Amino acid sequence: MTKKRRKTILFALLILIFSVVYYFLQLNWISVTKETVHLDDLPEEFNGYKVVQLSDLHNKEFGYGNKRLVNKIHEIKPDTIVITGDMLTNTREVPNNGNVLITFLENLNNDYPIYYITGEHEEGLYYEDRNKYQKEGTKEVYEEKLSNMGVTVLNDEQITITRQNAEINLYGLREHLSGEIQIEERLGKTSENEVDILLSHRPFYFDEYVNWGADLVFSGDTHGGMVRLPFIGGIASTEGFFPRYDGGLFQKENSIMNVSRGLGNNPIPLRINNRPEINVITLKSK
Repeated sequence: MTKKRRKTILFALLILIFSVVYYFLQLNWISVTKETVHLDDLPEEFNGYKVVQLSDLHNKEFGYGNKRLVNKIHEIKPDTIVITGDMLTNTREVPNNGNVLITFLENLNNDYPIYYITGEHEEGLYYEDRNKYQKEGTKEVYEEKLSNMGVTVLNDEQITITRQNAEINLYGLREHLSGEIQIEERLGKTSENEVDILLSHRPFYFDEYVNWGADLVFSGDTHGGMVRLPFIGGIASTEGFFPRYDGGLFQKENSIMNVSRGLGNNPIPLRINNRPEINVITLKSK
């Protein structure tokens, strides 16, 4: 073997090793994205209120029992956690589906109030065909487990979050799988002179959220576009190629939407320039 050939083989081997390490890190090295959102009518008592958003875990584990994810959240010390769907994966091939999230929440030790909405994978538990794999009743049992752990599951519901006698409104839009979202029929009208925060899995209904009157929306679903290119953004999602809402903050009129790039992967483990993401949104008054 010639010296030149040895150098070529060594160079190719180094590229291969770098590619494997990079791919592994892109799937497993958690990033924390911090943003500050200024809202009209935010009570002074909520100034600096810190919200952690988690989305699209898809049964991914960051260490045994998701300990690395737990430790990251403890470092952030949020005031609350919102979960925007697809935390499990709707497939026959995953045994004990949902247990990954249950174990993760157990390891959080009820340290934070948690609000949860469903994505298409949780809602798929209602059906039994080649895509929606389990029998009717499974979703109710799963949500009952969450509720028993202190998690508030919002199925087309609104609650009030109180802090030192001040209030903000939190709405949860259940993933509906088809058709128009009919948000006002499902959640009622937004309030006047109060902050209205919406949790909804799918970001591409942003125009409807704006027209409804949401001040702040938390969404996910797109996985950051899987492969992210500089100056272009994500390549592919459930919206199709080059999704408009691939990740980050978006603003239209008086509404702001944060789209999480998510934590896990489905159907293939692919993340390039797109590490798993914990979102931290700090609320500030204008």
